[in-house]
Amino acid sequence: MKLHHAIQLIRETNEAKYDQILVKLCDMIDTGQENDDQYYGKVAACVIDHDGNVAYGINHRDEDQKRIHAERAAIAAYASKYDSLPDNTTIITTLSPCTEHMSDRHGASCTDLIDRFHIKQVYCGYIDPTQNKHAHKDFKIVETSNPEIREKCKAIADTFLKDVD
Repeated sequence: MKLHHAIQLIRETNEAKYDQILVKLCDMIDTGQENDDQYYGKVAACVIDHDGNVAYGINHRDEDQKRIHAERAAIAAYASKYDSLPDNTTIITTLSPCTEHMSDRHGASCTDLIDRFHIKQVYCGYIDPTQNKHAHKDFKIVETSNPEIREKCKAIADTFLKDVD
């Protein structure tokens, strides 16, 4: 019973930390939209390793006007700051990773990118109902259990996920 309690405490501590990061990511989106809504997108992400090192990224345009998704931007920021991604790295993102082809996206899907880096967990504010939730085989997606944060992430996503229940 003590081990189960310890595991639950660790899980709750991580979720609280991840939720704080989700709030920061939502603030990044709001700031980006205020500064330049054509350049900055409406998804933000963070890479956090087991030592607590973090790097942030926000969806933005590249020089060819294609979208660099937030997960790709966060991974690139982490690699630039800390070098390679270690094991037990988690991606925190306002919207679950894309799985489908997108002609305006720079590079492969975020799911393929995350699988390539052997990331085992994605913690998100809202799970995108338009994407194939079974396309990822190497990582686990956990959606926040905080209803206010989930609603904020969903509200942002609803501005570009058209006609989705």
